[in-house]
Amino acid sequence: MISSKTKEKELQLDEIKTIEELNSIPKFKPWVIDNLTKKRLFLMILSFILTLGPIRFIIVILLHLICLIFMQIMVIGTKPQKPYSNFRKRLIEVVTQFLCRLACFFYGYVHIKFVGEKNYKNWKKNRNERIIISNHSSLLDMEVILSFITGGFVAKESVRHMPFIGNINKCLQGLFIDRTKKNSWVFEEIKKRGEIPGLFPLVIFPEGTTSNNKCLLSFKVGAFSAGMPVQPIIIKYKAWFPLSFLDLTDTYYHPLVVCMSQFCNLYNSIEMTFMDPIVPNSEEKKNPKLYSQSVQKKMNEVSQLPIINSRFRDSLEYREIIKKIQKQKNCKKNK
Repeated sequence: MISSKTKEKELQLDEIKTIEELNSIPKFKPWVIDNLTKKRLFLMILSFILTLGPIRFIIVILLHLICLIFMQIMVIGTKPQKPYSNFRKRLIEVVTQFLCRLACFFYGYVHIKFVGEKNYKNWKKNRNERIIISNHSSLLDMEVILSFITGGFVAKESVRHMPFIGNINKCLQGLFIDRTKKNSWVFEEIKKRGEIPGLFPLVIFPEGTTSNNKCLLSFKVGAFSAGMPVQPIIIKYKAWFPLSFLDLTDTYYHPLVVCMSQFCNLYNSIEMTFMDPIVPNSEEKKNPKLYSQSVQKKMNEVSQLPIINSRFRDSLEYREIIKKIQKQKNCKKNK
C-alpha cells in the first residue's frame, strides 16, 4: 500500500519541470499513462481509419440517442425518485442493457469475460443488495455496468449536464452530488435513496474519480454510511490504446485524442468480476470508515490491484501541475 502522504525527498511539487518528474511521484501514479509518441499517435490515426472508427463513432452516437429518447418516453407520467410500474421497469432494464452492450461492442469491447456468474444470478434473483460499488477507470464504466445491471449512478454534479450520460442517469433515478456540500448531506441523500423500495439499485464509485485501471484509490465513506450490504464489482480493461481508460478531464492529452482512442481498437476485452455480496458486521455499521476499508481490502484481494491512498484532490493537483508544465513549454516555444 502506497500512502498519498509520502514525503517527497527528491522533489518538491513547486520544483517539478517535466511530466517525467511529475509521474515519478508515488501519489500521482494512478493517473500515469503510456507516453503518446508521434509514432503511437500515427498508429492511432491509422487504426482509427482502418477499423472504421468514424462509422463506429456515428453508430455509438445513434445508440445513445435512441437510448435517451426511449428513456424520456419511459418517464412520461412518472415522478422523480418514485418507483416505476413493474412493466415499465422491466422494459427499461431489457432495452437499456441491450443498447449499452451494443454500444460497448462498437467501442471495440467485443468480449466481456464474466467472473462470478453464480453471484450475478443470485443477485438478479433476490436483489437484496441495494447498493452496487465498483472501481472507476473510465466514463465507459457506466455503460459496461449497464450492460448487465440497470441502476442509477451517484455522479458528480457536472455529469448532470453531460450529453446523453446526464439525461440517462436522471431517468435511471441516479443521484448527482455537489462536492462543495458537507459530507453529512451526501451521506443522508445516499441513505435515503438506498432505502426506498422499488427503485433501481444505486451504483457508486467509492474512489470518487477515475484512475488508470492499475490500482484502487482511497474509498470515500459515502457508499458505506448507510450500513447497508453492498455488491462489489471489479472492471478490468485490456486495450491497445489505454488512453481510453481515462475520464476526458483526467489526462494531459486533448479530449479529442482521448475520445478518438476509444475507436482505435477493433478488438478489446473486459473482465468483469461479480464478487460475493458483503454484509457489514455490527462494528462496521457504526463505523463507515472501517466498513469502507474492509470492502476495499476484499476487492484488493480479488482483483490483485494494489491500493494507493490517493484521492480526488490529488488528481486535481496532478492536473494543475500538468497545466503549469504545459504553460512553461508554450512560453519557451513562443520566445
